[in-house]
Amino acid sequence: MNWNATCHCGAVSVRLAKAPEEIAECNCSLCFSHGILWAYCSPRDVAIEGATQTYNRADRANPNSDLHFCATCGCTTHWSATAGLIERMGGEVDLMGVNMRLFDPAQLKGLRLVFPDGRAWSGEGAWEYARAHEVMR
Repeated sequence: MNWNATCHCGAVSVRLAKAPEEIAECNCSLCFSHGILWAYCSPRDVAIEGATQTYNRADRANPNSDLHFCATCGCTTHWSATAGLIERMGGEVDLMGVNMRLFDPAQLKGLRLVFPDGRAWSGEGAWEYARAHEVMR
């Protein structure tokens, strides 16, 4: 299956090397307000082309992620680790998030959908889940 998508205007493209194992609907204030479904991937398995701008959370002193969005249409495309997170993790972070709402919904059918409890997460360590996992329909 082809795992290619673009933002609304087509200026930014996203390509996954393989299907995601699961999709996450985080309930933190940032993800919730953007309506994002994340696939957490290794940056080695993702290609992003096109100009993006970034936003950092204003409600955290040292945020973990740079939220990237299309400079033209404003669609959130992905997040990458901040310099602060990379430093806290000892120089390398092999994780990023891709906004799966950019992809054809038919491609997402059958994937496991998880619900990280981002509202209760401190920003460090593992998170709990807000509710039971589901399967995308």
